[in-house]
Amino acid sequence: MINIRIVVKFGGTSIQDAKRIEKAAQSVIKKLKEGNEIVVVVSAMGNTTDRLISLLDGVTQSGYDRQDYNEFVSFGERMSARLMSTALKANGIKAQVFDPFQADFPLITDTENLNEANIIPNISKEQCQKYIDPLLKEGTIPVVCGFLARSITDGNITCLGRGGSDVTAFALGNFINADEVIIVTDTSGVASADPHLIKEARTLPKISVAEMGILSECGAKVLHPRALYFKEGKMKAKIINFQNGDLSTNGTEIEGSFTSTIEIFPERLSLLTVIGDRILETPGLLKEIISPLAIEGISIQGVSTGRNYIGLYLLEQFTEKAYDAVHPIILKNEFLKSVSLKKGIALLILSSRSFIETPGVIERITKPLAQNHINILEISSMKTDIMLFVEWNCKDTVYKLITSSLPLMETVADKDTE
Repeated sequence: MINIRIVVKFGGTSIQDAKRIEKAAQSVIKKLKEGNEIVVVVSAMGNTTDRLISLLDGVTQSGYDRQDYNEFVSFGERMSARLMSTALKANGIKAQVFDPFQADFPLITDTENLNEANIIPNISKEQCQKYIDPLLKEGTIPVVCGFLARSITDGNITCLGRGGSDVTAFALGNFINADEVIIVTDTSGVASADPHLIKEARTLPKISVAEMGILSECGAKVLHPRALYFKEGKMKAKIINFQNGDLSTNGTEIEGSFTSTIEIFPERLSLLTVIGDRILETPGLLKEIISPLAIEGISIQGVSTGRNYIGLYLLEQFTEKAYDAVHPIILKNEFLKSVSLKKGIALLILSSRSFIETPGVIERITKPLAQNHINILEISSMKTDIMLFVEWNCKDTVYKLITSSLPLMETVADKDTE
């Protein structure tokens, strides 16, 4: 009886030598003997990729062909896959290596960017169903080279970007309908801060896909940000430490999946604006303005800053209280001059994983508004979210225009009924 279908990815540190490869193989064998179907994805051992790039740089002074680059750096993952397969076979386990030079490789990409190519989902899924599924059903472990893929046009090797083995794991998990993706690395999961910089950092037991995506895009190196694009809601995922030698060990669970949504914040907002000199150069100025609001229990829905102003978006019901609380700060601070209020503001919140990698999204939002003579009070974006502030009486029109210009967006109501 089959328990679950698992994709497990071993990072370079977790298989950097023969001893660790054997340890990784034993962890896979244990899961297999529990009745699970397993796909193994491997990175290059240790710092192999960096060494290969250094060698390539060392033999040429005039640059090199990108295809030659891809083929050369692929040696790391291709060697890892063969070593892992050999370790499994030595323990009596059936295993098959999937090499991007072969026609059965499961991930097919476009060729717009050979070094950070885009996976073509429908064709890759067909490859997985044709070549990966039958092996799993017969008890064979597919061992797939991470980071690499195969071009749809000429069959040459393409790359998924540095750290792309994470993308390989989640993409395969998506295309074979895996129950779980396990990322084995040199950390115990996602920490409250970089453990290399903060000794007191603690491991988070859970994190949402949206939160993980923001961390990854903002510099956290635990997981490749593009990988989470392929995580479906029902698919379990976790990040664990290789030192445990056990794929059942606890780490950080990644919950949920990305959806594209648009919602109108339900309450009217006001904009409290403080003007003055040296706004950007004065330390602690924002804290000085916000502190009395915190004392009054007033939440802030948005903050904007410029050379001569700080703007705070607040619930309209707290407008007068906020105004009264901030004005004494204006009188005391030599750099601040005046505070003003604007009422009747609406906030629209757009969220989508595709915002990060889709050029021209802001134009697609703003162009139809301009054509309909609708003024945008403020727009701010942070990775997967776009915050749009407009006049309250325009909100419904703005909502309709955006859903027309971005047809993949779901309403929050649509999302809640799924």
